[in-house]
Parts: sequence; structure tokens; C-alpha cells
Amino acid sequence: MQIQVLGRADADAYDRFIRSQPTSLFYHSWTYKEFLKALIGCEEEYLIARDGEAIRGALPLMRAAGGRGRVYNSLPYFGTSAGIIAEHDAAYCELARAYNELARQPSTRAATIVGSQFGPRRDAEALAHNFRDARIAQLTPLPEAGDHHDELMARFDPSARRNVRKAIDAGISVAIDPSAMPRLREMHQAGMRAIGGTPKADRFFELVPSFFRPHDDFDVYVARRDGAPVAALLVFYLGRTVEYFVPAVDPPFRPLQPLALLVATAMTDAARRGFLWWNWGGTWPTQTGVYRFKKKWGAIERPYSYYTQLNDDELRAWPRERLLSTWPHFFVLPFNALVEQRSAS
Repeated sequence: MQIQVLGRADADAYDRFIRSQPTSLFYHSWTYKEFLKALIGCEEEYLIARDGEAIRGALPLMRAAGGRGRVYNSLPYFGTSAGIIAEHDAAYCELARAYNELARQPSTRAATIVGSQFGPRRDAEALAHNFRDARIAQLTPLPEAGDHHDELMARFDPSARRNVRKAIDAGISVAIDPSAMPRLREMHQAGMRAIGGTPKADRFFELVPSFFRPHDDFDVYVARRDGAPVAALLVFYLGRTVEYFVPAVDPPFRPLQPLALLVATAMTDAARRGFLWWNWGGTWPTQTGVYRFKKKWGAIERPYSYYTQLNDDELRAWPRERLLSTWPHFFVLPFNALVEQRSAS
């Protein structure tokens, strides 16, 4: 077993390997790697485990420079879950060993792996880390047979079923329309600013159709009332899993529950296409409202963690704003480990 840095000549073999693994996510793909580099200007250092010519494991890694060293993430950009994908324990262990050497180098100021919602559970023992941050993944299992719509509706909480019916009764219709990306962007950015969140930039929405193929890699679901788009949802696909990525609702129409109909429609379509999981992504333990919203759609819980190896303890004294401006889009260390945060508490 040899550990190598992924090169362009490996692109097809890499993607074949990723698509062959049942726990791979959209974020592991070659195209997402290229998308991230174009979007946030990071550098790649993906590792692969080879047995002869065959790829047996992979670890997506991005790096960013800052001051006197580097920060590594697997992967950056809103805490993207990637981590080690391996066919067997030998490949996993070799990749973990290579990562640990990289993470502990003096030139590495901090390195973080975002654990997978699907495991492996040995990350905590195998990966170098001196800080750990908890998240809750929520995933809805999609029915494999029968009437997919009815099966899903039966699994949803009664409040979710009522919201779907309310949208239908209000005359909301849903269709797939990749040309609605600009309208999705407008609604998303306005909605995030209204709650004090960080919206995805214009460039994200501009780059998606440049890198990904409609229907094969992504879809934009649009809810309309009287012909006008009042909500939209961007989902990504890879392997067995659908990623719930960017939802957005025009505020005056929120009481009509258009997002509920979008979710139910997109889930049904995904089940009919043979996908097995709807991935809602990670939730902070303190985000009780977000947690309840996802749970009512039949979501199950999968706890996972951020594993951070911090080598430059000086970073703990930095204000969070300095960390965010020095390494935008990268996770450096948990904010609750900062001196200013601990002093305030």
C-alpha cells in the first residue's frame, strides 16, 4: 500500500473509486475539488492509497497559507464533511498515518478533518487531534420500493404533512428549473441577511452550472404561485446520497409553506431515482429549531465531530474576526477554545 498525492492523471480512476464507495458524499468528488479551488482560491493536497494501480482509499485535503504556516481542512467551506474513504482497514490506517504526519508538521499551524455522517467510528482514535467539536448529522432514509410518495408521507411528522397539504391548497406548484439559480440566490442572500447569517456569495451561484451538470449532479427545484417563484431549493447528488444544500423562501410567502412542498417533491423524485439517503447536513447541538425542522421529515441522528490538531497555540489568543479574515472559509479551531471566549464565559 502506497500513499500518493492525487494528480490530474488520476482523475477518472479517482472518481470511479469515489462513486464505488457506499459512504461517499458529493464533497468527495473530483469536480467538487475543482469547484472549491475556483470558488475560494484554496490549494489541494488530496491523498490516495494505492495497491498497485488500484485506488483503495482517499483523503480530500485543502490547504491555505497564512503568516508562517498552513491550515488544512477536509474540507473547507461551511464545514464540508469529507474525511477518509477507504475500501478496507489497511487503506484507512495508512491514510490516517500520512495525515497525522502532515497535521503535526511544524509548518502546519492547524489541521481539521470533519468526520463523516456515515463513519468510520474509529476517527477519534486514529486521527491526530487535540480539540474536538461536536455536531449532529440528520439524514432521512429514502424508501426503496412501493409508492415512494406515500411511503415518505407516512414517515413524516403530522406537522410536515399538514404543511405539504397547505402549500398544495394555496396553489403552489413545483418544477425543476436550473435557470432559476439567480432567483434562488436573491432569496437565499436576503433570507440569510435577515437573520444575521452568512450568505453564500454571488460567485457560488455563478459557478455551480459551470462545474456541475443539471439533473446528474444537481437540481434547482422551484415553487411558484401564480407563475411567480416564491421559494427554491438546490440539491446535489452523488452515489446513494442527496445533499440538501441551499433552501430559500420569499418571506411574504413563508406562511404558505412552499418549502415543505419543495422538500417532499425533491425527496420523492430522489427515491424514485434510487437514492437511499437525504442528507440534511450538520446541526449544532444548540440549534434546537433547525434540529426540530429536520427531524419532522423523518430524519435520524448521526453524531459526528470536527477533529482539530492545533500546533500554534498562539492562535487561541486571536480574536475570532482575525481568524475568519486570515483564513476565510477554513475551520481553524473551535471558537470555544479561544482565550477571549473562555474569558467571556
